[in-house]
Amino acid sequence: MLHLLRRSLWIGLLLLLIAAPVGAAPRRMIAMNYAAQALDSGFANPERGFYDQDAPMWLGTERSPQSVTTLRNLRTQGISMLRWYLLIDEFRASPIDADTLTYIRAQFANVRDAGMKVIPRFAYNFPQGGSYPYQDPDAPRDRVLAHIAQLEPILREYADVIAFMEIGFVGAWGEWHSSTNNLVNFPEGINDSSRAIVERLLQALPPERMIAMRYTPYKQAFYGDQPLSEAQAFGGSAQARMGAHNDCFLASNTDWGTYPEEPAAREALKTYLNLDNRFLPQGGETCNAAQDAQPYIGCTNALAELARMRFSTLNIDYEENVLNGWRSGGCFDQIADRLGYRFRLTGAALSETAAAGGAFDIALSLVNEGFASPYNPRGLEIILRATANGALYRLALQTQFDPRRWLPESGTIRISAQAGMPATMPAGRYEALLNLPDPQPALYARPEYAIRLANSGMWEAATGFNRLSILVDVTAAGTSAPYTGEMVFVGG
Repeated sequence: MLHLLRRSLWIGLLLLLIAAPVGAAPRRMIAMNYAAQALDSGFANPERGFYDQDAPMWLGTERSPQSVTTLRNLRTQGISMLRWYLLIDEFRASPIDADTLTYIRAQFANVRDAGMKVIPRFAYNFPQGGSYPYQDPDAPRDRVLAHIAQLEPILREYADVIAFMEIGFVGAWGEWHSSTNNLVNFPEGINDSSRAIVERLLQALPPERMIAMRYTPYKQAFYGDQPLSEAQAFGGSAQARMGAHNDCFLASNTDWGTYPEEPAAREALKTYLNLDNRFLPQGGETCNAAQDAQPYIGCTNALAELARMRFSTLNIDYEENVLNGWRSGGCFDQIADRLGYRFRLTGAALSETAAAGGAFDIALSLVNEGFASPYNPRGLEIILRATANGALYRLALQTQFDPRRWLPESGTIRISAQAGMPATMPAGRYEALLNLPDPQPALYARPEYAIRLANSGMWEAATGFNRLSILVDVTAAGTSAPYTGEMVFVGG
């Protein structure tokens, strides 16, 4: 009896979200409450989670290509992300040769074939020892800009499988310190060469793709110390396209120079990142498990910092002692599940019947239990699939409801809409599904690039759709008042 009461209250609440025409009785809705449903864990989702790190181009002319089979095996382990070091040290004084460009293009093609996404970083060195300031050379400014121009066609061609790009090129490991060509004045700050490299890289990538800076004070030097506002987010400006990567997460009280020594300044920078990262990617890796890291790398603090800094992705290969500590401490699986977004549907109500050419009402509710939200454009569709022949009718909602703005602190996220059924839609029974596809044309229909909800039993691996467990009856045209709005299902 209590279950029936809860279901009735749920239906009543959702009906309040649907505006019926003035003077008309509300349409009957069929509702589902998923709040107590079991959850899935350990599955791959696009543009988030632990990443596998590799170096397809190592020092000198050494190459370590990743095959499609190798990459697909990573997906079976719940990994959808890569971070690449692409070392171009042999080209410090010359253009990148044609064979190397062909090789780089082939590696990106393998990523797309395997259903993965990559965080690329180009660098001119990878110090194997020594201490700051490292003396391994990078390249002169004009050479860097010329290399970016050579890489631009590849970055554009495969931008759909670039999650975001670490700026790289400058200094030791491409981490924007120890530049032997004065590309950045670490720790004093940026210079004209720094600005030229960032501007050229942003130009090389399409406007919907972001870059990540190793040291946040440099971003503030570029664009000011105010974090992105909601109005600025995803607007295409340089500020709105520069996220962060922290390659010594939890290494010490300052994350080994990521944050200032002075406590108030350190807190201010973390507060800035917490707000800025609402609309940007935050990646990185751990790097230290020694005594100076011990107060910070435990599960309790790690979970709190991952949430505060809104991490979307971390290196699963380094640092092993930190990662093993999370395993033994019991939080590794939770971190794996919560990196980036983790959407859980809590309720849905749809029109129980609808006429071809008539109106159809939709109300959904969900929560984001991840550390962050999506940072790249993402589709949002309600799909009606004919049980008789599998014909699909799609309603796009991402213009009205942007998944990139579904923040963890948003609480219950509500989607409420009314749409029209096509006048030619055949009568019959239709299954309702939710689809969160990648909007890039080459990836749109590929299930590996669609977002899987955390609800158990919803995911269709073959299609990338999430089943709502709701059936809708469509009647012939003319059996209800015609729909006069602008949002209409399309397909057939």
